[in-house]
Amino acid sequence: MNAIYKNELLRYIPDFHGKEVMWITDPSQINMEHMTFVGGYPDEYCIFIDDLSDDEKKEIKLIM
Repeated sequence: MNAIYKNELLRYIPDFHGKEVMWITDPSQINMEHMTFVGGYPDEYCIFIDDLSDDEKKEIKLIM
């Protein structure tokens, strides 16, 4: 499933080690606020939804 957040297309993962995340779809997204490096490969970045404020969470639009 995908998500639009801050006008960026991200991949929504409902269970990444027990946490909801939005994963990058483009390397340029690694500089987004709240983006966290989570792996060993250069493209393993995601935003943990728990790190967002309630207002920021309202900006997430899930799409299929």
